[in-house]
Amino acid sequence: MSMAGHGPNIGHGFVKYVIVDSSGKELPPVIFPSQVARASHAVAGALADVQTVELQGMHFWTGDDAQLATAAQTILSQDRLTDPAFIPALVASAVQRFGYLNGSASGVCVSGLPATWAEDADKCKALGRQLRVGAPDQYTRITVIAEPLGLAYAALLDNNGQVAGDSALATSRIGIVDLGHLTIDRSELLRLAPVKSAMDTYQLGTARPLAQIRARLSAHVERELTLVETDMAIRGGSVRVAGRDIALPLHWDRPLIENGNAIRDRLVEAWGKGGQFEAILLGGGGAAIAQLSSAIQASFPHAQVIDDPQFAIARGYARLARRQARAL
Repeated sequence: MSMAGHGPNIGHGFVKYVIVDSSGKELPPVIFPSQVARASHAVAGALADVQTVELQGMHFWTGDDAQLATAAQTILSQDRLTDPAFIPALVASAVQRFGYLNGSASGVCVSGLPATWAEDADKCKALGRQLRVGAPDQYTRITVIAEPLGLAYAALLDNNGQVAGDSALATSRIGIVDLGHLTIDRSELLRLAPVKSAMDTYQLGTARPLAQIRARLSAHVERELTLVETDMAIRGGSVRVAGRDIALPLHWDRPLIENGNAIRDRLVEAWGKGGQFEAILLGGGGAAIAQLSSAIQASFPHAQVIDDPQFAIARGYARLARRQARAL
């Protein structure tokens, strides 16, 4: 039996997928926008075929390639757990992008849902079914946990699933904040055990401020931008237009600052000054945005952005999966 650990994080903004193989080596991770579209006939005059994934006889484009269709599908609601193609196509595409697996790195899978979604067993089972459809030959076992716990496991476990992080974190109470595209999830661990009563989900993800920024940037550069392009622009500091990099306008980040303050206020309401925690871990794609993380750190000086925050949850999933695989 393969002891590989799979960590698919099917985010509302991006798919992030980490695999730790049976030797404890992390394969180069996969990331692409969470977009799906039915693939049509080959593009006339194209020099290369656009890669598709096949599900039940139908072909789909995913990620950036989905923009080839008239309308790429991005499902931000819980409907993604029952849509017959959305999550399966994203999972199939992620596995395909690793390039050479073909079942050779099959093993245990750990994935997750927003904190309050994960409390519903039916939703966890629905995600497990969707993962199985997308990668029928990859998973010997699937476990679904609350997304913010993936951050803690990324910090506390090594690629063999052994506790190797800060020993103080492993023996104390820590707060966890996952700054996602649609939701902000908070959670707590007490001596490595999840505190179920301490999980909550806020509808304060980056999608809303990104939509406001997108509208302003589109007017500024006179080019209609997608949310994905807007996300890339704010992380890179410019927009590519007509072969030139256009600097972002003054005060472009006001929606992010307001969003960061709103997140901080909700955390203060729940945690006070956070003195009960040895540390507070910040992760998810939003943690790499200074306007969000700095607002939280202003009220919680012991809050720290985890290494490689965008991949942290998927990495934590893969490391926990590896731990489970070694225990079988």
